[in-house]
Amino acid sequence: MGALDLLILVAGLAFAGFAKGLTGMGLPLVATPILAGVFGPRAAVVIVTIPILASNTILVLQGFRRLDVLRGTVPVIVACVIGTIIGVNLLAQLDQRTFALLITVMVALFLLRGDRLLGDDPAARRARIIGPLFGLVGGVMLGTTSIGSPVIGSYFHARRLPPRDYVIAVATVFQISAITQLIGFSLLGLYTPEIVALGLFGLVPTLLALMAGVFLRGRVDPQLFRRLIVALLVVSVANLLWRSFGPV
Repeated sequence: MGALDLLILVAGLAFAGFAKGLTGMGLPLVATPILAGVFGPRAAVVIVTIPILASNTILVLQGFRRLDVLRGTVPVIVACVIGTIIGVNLLAQLDQRTFALLITVMVALFLLRGDRLLGDDPAARRARIIGPLFGLVGGVMLGTTSIGSPVIGSYFHARRLPPRDYVIAVATVFQISAITQLIGFSLLGLYTPEIVALGLFGLVPTLLALMAGVFLRGRVDPQLFRRLIVALLVVSVANLLWRSFGPV
């Protein structure tokens, strides 16, 4: 492994950490494709789980006083954990093209009609029914690619949470899934000494950039923040489609 490989690792995780601090998601979305070009797709997915776990821990600890925002989302979290377990076990078998199309349809549906689907009351029956479905599909995506923002992010975006509540909500769900993913990958023997070393090395640029994103988040207008979330979701879907249907 040369200096250029390490430079790509540092730059990719720094950019991803900044996105994570600013919006609460986007770390695997940004980092995984960059690292995959150097270390391979499977290794990239496993490497980023370490920075993901650390960054989510910081965000959850910062917002633990607002964890009441998760009230009513327990079914979503449980479904996400189940989906993550399924995804970890299907890592080498999932038809990415079919799944990418499914995710695209679901995200488009929520971005265009999310408010009407969920109704004015996030605790309404429709939200309770649709939420676990998105949690399950998002969990499968997290388990296989570590990228769950198109689904999980869409669900919480449709609930119109304020920026701080949005970040703590998605960070908590991602953290629970990341722990599940960590256990699953460990049982599968995917954490080789080299991958663990790369993951730990990447913590420094990830966490420094994360704190920069957190600092700027409090200074971003809520309307602009929602636009950033929409943009990130669109990029997430484009990334999935490119990885599934783009040139090999």
